[in-house]
Amino acid sequence: MDKKDCLTVNQLTRYIKRKFDFDPYLQRNLWIVGKLTNFKKRARHQYFSLKDDSAPEDRRAVIDAVMFSSDWKNVDFTPENGMEVILGGKVTVYEQNGRYQFYVNRMLPVGISAAQLAFQETYKKLKASGAFAHAQDPRPLNPFPKRIAIVTSNDGAVKHDMITRIRNNNPLVQVVFYPTQVQGERAAEDLARQIQRVGINGTFDTLIVARGGGSEEDLMPFNSEIVARAVAASPIPVISGVGHETDTTICDLAADYRAQVPGLAAEMATPLHLMDLLADLQSARTQLVNTIQNRLQQAKQQLQVLTSSYVFAQPARLYESEQQHVDQLTEKLQQSMQWRLSQTRHDWQRALDGLLLNAPANRLQHNQQALTQLQQAMIHAMDRRLLHESDRFKSMLSQLDSLSPLKVMARGYSYVTKEDKVVASTRQLKKDESVVLHFADGAAEAVIKKINKR
Repeated sequence: MDKKDCLTVNQLTRYIKRKFDFDPYLQRNLWIVGKLTNFKKRARHQYFSLKDDSAPEDRRAVIDAVMFSSDWKNVDFTPENGMEVILGGKVTVYEQNGRYQFYVNRMLPVGISAAQLAFQETYKKLKASGAFAHAQDPRPLNPFPKRIAIVTSNDGAVKHDMITRIRNNNPLVQVVFYPTQVQGERAAEDLARQIQRVGINGTFDTLIVARGGGSEEDLMPFNSEIVARAVAASPIPVISGVGHETDTTICDLAADYRAQVPGLAAEMATPLHLMDLLADLQSARTQLVNTIQNRLQQAKQQLQVLTSSYVFAQPARLYESEQQHVDQLTEKLQQSMQWRLSQTRHDWQRALDGLLLNAPANRLQHNQQALTQLQQAMIHAMDRRLLHESDRFKSMLSQLDSLSPLKVMARGYSYVTKEDKVVASTRQLKKDESVVLHFADGAAEAVIKKINKR
């Protein structure tokens, strides 16, 4: 057989992977059960196996599994080898080694009920959609509600207990019941419809959704998505009082406030007891009257003390000290003005003396004297400068005369020229060449007969 007629390993593995990936049964959210093996917790992605202990020992199957970090962070228990778990996910083929494996997106310990599984699925979906926003940031309850709507069963002790508590707290509030089924197949739809009716009415201050305790299956309508979304969409604050203290429903998580029991929900809706408020108001009124009477009595006593004082007996005493103070200030003002006047006169006289000193006639006479002095000083300075420069000229003339070539030649020296140029070296002369000898008293022509070079 020719090689080209064969499949490569990659081609065969890819083909098998496509079979897995396009199988609708293998790609839906499968749930498998088995015991963990080869499990070792890693920092991010988890790799382990799941084995089937229910089959005979020689036919026990093992499947590889992987759970990525985005799904692993949602696991709320600590898996261990040998633990029986339920895994949710899909089956595919890992091409690098050609082995099929289970891609896990959910991991639950064995023993969780269908209702609990449905609860977790619904909770995860609603949390992602923001349906629990009111629980995180609850709307404030009206402390003096006028109308309260209650969605609950029309029969049972819950209804009567809530009426009694509300009447005890605030007999003026109007309570309107919206009867609904609280268990059964159509209970969720009936609950959602009544909750929506309360919101459409638009005249209520608070909505209470309540039911008594029951089994896990009895409370399933309050764990439904439709009820949770109706509660989250309510335009008024919602108090959820479903089941007993240990029960927690999706309805509780979507509401603004959760009451542990229905009766407590009625207490939360009417937080201020009207009779207690009336008693407090009466006490405050009595206290206010007593305070006013005491203040009036104190004021009367103070008035009597003032009217009997010597000031009212002799009113002139009120301004005697002030009059004395005015006299002191007047005397101080007069002294200050006299001092300022004397100071001003002194400043005026000094300014007048300065003005006279700087009068134009005086300034002109003074400037003329200064000009005469400057002229005389300039003449004396010029005479001294001329005398100095004359002496300096004579000295330089004497120095120049002593350095004159004529003075040197007078002592017996001469110089030689050739063609009107001074001969400074024997290299400039030639034998039998005519030259001129210059003396102090004249010149003579000569012929070079011999040249002695050094």
